[in-house]
Amino acid sequence: MRRENLSDLVQALKEPTRAFVRDARIRTALLIDGSGQLLAQHGFSRGYEVANVASLTAAAHASARALADMTGAGRWTYLHHVGEERELFLAPFSTPTEELIFVAIFDGDSSLGLVLLYFDDFARRVSALPQFRTAGPSGTAETFEHDLEAGLKHIMPPDWL
Repeated sequence: MRRENLSDLVQALKEPTRAFVRDARIRTALLIDGSGQLLAQHGFSRGYEVANVASLTAAAHASARALADMTGAGRWTYLHHVGEERELFLAPFSTPTEELIFVAIFDGDSSLGLVLLYFDDFARRVSALPQFRTAGPSGTAETFEHDLEAGLKHIMPPDWL
């Protein structure tokens, strides 16, 4: 990820994230890159929650991609899990320079239909941001922890870390 431009990117992602959260009526949202670096978040109360969800989201996406490859499914567009009180929506999408992963957690105030309805608009708005017109160095397993910490420092209030 473009560490030198991370602050600008975080700022640019605030409005599309707020609009999605409002329109889709979700409780919690997270946007990361493929290495798990945090780019945008809404609704988390503690930094460790964000770090855990970011790393598990990156792992879940990698696992789903491997399963799709192994089963000949090609590429799945999203994962949806339903729990007793909450649902999880995880979806990758491509920008001109890289793939991002979005995760939303919602309850009975929303629905998968609402999330899907507003997700495409969210992905288009994010992909159109000028920060995604120039490719930066891609994340690797070696830079995962450093990238995650850099993202947390830009997203979370200092007293949460």
